[in-house]
Amino acid sequence: MMRPDQLSEMQLDTLREVGSIGAGHAATALSQLVGQKVDLAVPVLQLVPIGQVPEIFGGPETLVAAVYNRLLGDLKGSILFAAPRASSLALVDMLRNRPAGTTKSFGRGEQGLMTHVASVLASAYLASIGRLADLSLLPAPPSFALDMAAAILEAVMLQVEQRADCALLVVTRFFENESPVDMHLFFMPDPDSLEVLLGRLGMT
Repeated sequence: MMRPDQLSEMQLDTLREVGSIGAGHAATALSQLVGQKVDLAVPVLQLVPIGQVPEIFGGPETLVAAVYNRLLGDLKGSILFAAPRASSLALVDMLRNRPAGTTKSFGRGEQGLMTHVASVLASAYLASIGRLADLSLLPAPPSFALDMAAAILEAVMLQVEQRADCALLVVTRFFENESPVDMHLFFMPDPDSLEVLLGRLGMT
């Protein structure tokens, strides 16, 4: 069983490259959704202990909108798209082609739009990794939550039975009309699946 915190620097570099390829495909998918070019900052990969993940958002009480998917197919694990509330509302405005700050709260329509977009981005991300590693990767039906970062993370870890004690965090930042929308992607493969992925990439 391969643990994320035991990976070599070369293996981490391989995962960084995989994350960059996945993020690039996600940016293309977002560009198609909003009907105009969306720029992408260079994604950053971090290996973060699960207990410290809420700090990425500024602390455990930070209000976060998140969409969670369990992975289906050749790899098992989880994928979580999350963004601070303000960035999530800015993303909704971007998708509706409205000035930033127009959307003030999350209603059913906003939740549905966020879930749809996150599902499209997750599918694009996973499909690119699947092609690269010759694996079949699909997201399970999504779940949306608007809650404090610590509460969302606790719920996710209960669903994955806490098999992963570290998160491989790919931080992706999208830009549209010079307005940044920060959306975080957490990829949390089960230990057995991490070994499978790196094995397909010739890095075990």
